[in-house]
Amino acid sequence: MRADRPLKVLVVGANVRHIACSAARAGHDILAADCYSDLDLAESVSQSFLLDCNPSIPGDLARSAENLIRTVLDRDQIDCLILGPGIEEMRIEGIEILNNPPDKFSEVSDKLWLARWLEHEGFPTVPTWSVGEEQDFRVFPLMVKPRKGAGGTENMLVKGDEDLANLEGDLIVQEMVEGISASVSVMADGEEAVAISANEQLIGTDWLGGSGFRYCGNISPLERSREDYPVADMIEIAEEIAIGLNLVGSNGIDFLMTESGPVVLEVNPRFQGSLDAVEISTGMNIFQSHLLSFDGNLPKRPKPRGFGGRAILFAKDDLKIEEDLRGVSRWLADIPRPGSCAKMGDPVSSILSFGENRKKTIDLLHSRSSSIFRACRRL
Repeated sequence: MRADRPLKVLVVGANVRHIACSAARAGHDILAADCYSDLDLAESVSQSFLLDCNPSIPGDLARSAENLIRTVLDRDQIDCLILGPGIEEMRIEGIEILNNPPDKFSEVSDKLWLARWLEHEGFPTVPTWSVGEEQDFRVFPLMVKPRKGAGGTENMLVKGDEDLANLEGDLIVQEMVEGISASVSVMADGEEAVAISANEQLIGTDWLGGSGFRYCGNISPLERSREDYPVADMIEIAEEIAIGLNLVGSNGIDFLMTESGPVVLEVNPRFQGSLDAVEISTGMNIFQSHLLSFDGNLPKRPKPRGFGGRAILFAKDDLKIEEDLRGVSRWLADIPRPGSCAKMGDPVSSILSFGENRKKTIDLLHSRSSSIFRACRRL
């Protein structure tokens, strides 16, 4: 794959706006398909398609995505394919796929497998076991998560043996560890890795409509003003993990920053939700760096030019979007089409910001979120 020329790229997944728009900004000819077909996606790419599926029905997203991919490949000359959220383990013949291999993605995305690998390799991690597995020593409350999955929407606390005994399904149990949620964005080529940014995570942020352990966005870079923020340690650990797992392209490692140091929670072997914040902060094009990594070309770690923010707005009530929300603020992404509706808890849009410090960046996100909520009508 020659990354020194514009390519015709097909990007498909449950939501691919962040990936496809980054690729378009890098000068590539992009065809994109997802479950939303937001305004900014449709306006940024050569062609956009709305997947005919219900992602809540198991297998429906994969069915629709595979049908569209095969239709496009039969019709167009596509240089490469990016498999986005929800279909990263898909196998498609006859086209170069610029993702971690499906078997690698499946392995690393398995939180139980990963926890045991991290422990074996000597990385700091949270004691983890499967639901139903006997554990001699445990202290409540405990964190319960799906063995696979992202976003934190299904994470829950259990407070006693009775609650734990009633759980069913493919779930893992972890000791509850207090700390500050953070991540490190890494570019890798299968043999080497470069951490490009350490990021703060917004989790369960109430003014965004979030709750519990739901992922709500990022501030990049992670503020370094406090001495107890072990950013250098996190960066070193993230690079070592990416190398140890032989990852390639854009990857993310999630941490908790605890009183005793950074603890690894998860590895995301794919493009991350922090993409917008990292690009705003650094001026770096994440898609182009991802593409180059498949040729064995890794970037130097960029120096932040300020703080970038991306926050996801979740509907606090059933809402109807009656206008183009860019009339309220131009610092938006994932822009819904006028006339669309969002049920309580659904994502509405993403808000972006840039500031010279963390406080300014957060304040801008806060004020813009209030403006967007006011522009949406309750149903």
